[in-house]
Order: sequence, then C-alpha cells, then structure tokens
Amino acid sequence: MKNFILIIISATFLSSNTPIQEETVTLSVKPTVFNLSQLPETVEVTMINNTRETILAGLHYWIERFENNKWVKVSPDQVFEDVGYNFSPSVFYTYEKNLFREEIDYKVGKYRIVKYYLKSDYQKPEEEVKVYAEFYVKKCGADDVNNSGNGKWVR
Repeated sequence: MKNFILIIISATFLSSNTPIQEETVTLSVKPTVFNLSQLPETVEVTMINNTRETILAGLHYWIERFENNKWVKVSPDQVFEDVGYNFSPSVFYTYEKNLFREEIDYKVGKYRIVKYYLKSDYQKPEEEVKVYAEFYVKKCGADDVNNSGNGKWVR
C-alpha cells in the first residue's frame, strides 16, 4: 500500500509541471569570508538570471552591514554611468566591485552587497527587485588557515 501511495504522489508531482527549483535571480560574492586585516580592494560578484524573463540591470550597487538586527547602508554615495544590461534567461554577468576600504570602517561582522534589477512585464510597469550577496569579515589569528590564498579563512 505504501508503494502505491508513493507512486501516486510522485506521478502527481511530475505531472503538475511544478518547477523543482524556484526561478530567481541570484547574486553571489567570492570569497564569502574575509580577514579584517587583509580586506581586498575589490571582490568578484556574479549575477545570474535563472528566470524565464529578460531582466535589466546596471552597475549601481551599495554595501550594507548587519547592525542591531537590521541592515544599515555603509557605503559612500556613488555616481554610476547609467547603463542597462539585458540579461536573457540563464545568462550571468561577473562584476568587480569596490569594497571602499578607505571609506567604510569595516568591523568584524556580516555584510552584503545590494543590487537591483528591473523585470519587465509589458502588461505592467517595470518592477524593481533587489538581490543580495552576503559576506563576512572576521578577525583571523595565527592559528587560522587561509583557504587556497583566496582571502577565505577557516579555523
């Protein structure tokens, strides 16, 4: 009886055309952990369009720090060239983003890079959607090990 019920549930799921992975736009940063005393000038950020729609994204971004249970913008005001890039479905783009080491008073903690993109549905006005890439700043001592020289530290 258990096998019969399992077959029915499996057949129902497969026939429903339900996507196994939610369609999203993702933003990621590499590496995700940095040593406070060796913070790099820039980081590599990748934006991937995993949706079925073409989206529009530019160069604008900012950095936030998690403080007192909320995200606070810590990056300086910036001026960006107003260029929009079309991201077709399944397309990705890798950016080099400045961490503003001289302008931001980095402390040990959780940070994120924030970007937005526009999704266009010709029946509605463009919708602005934010995506986030989290990273951590840690104070690493002599007992810590650098993972592959990429700035990521593990204990």
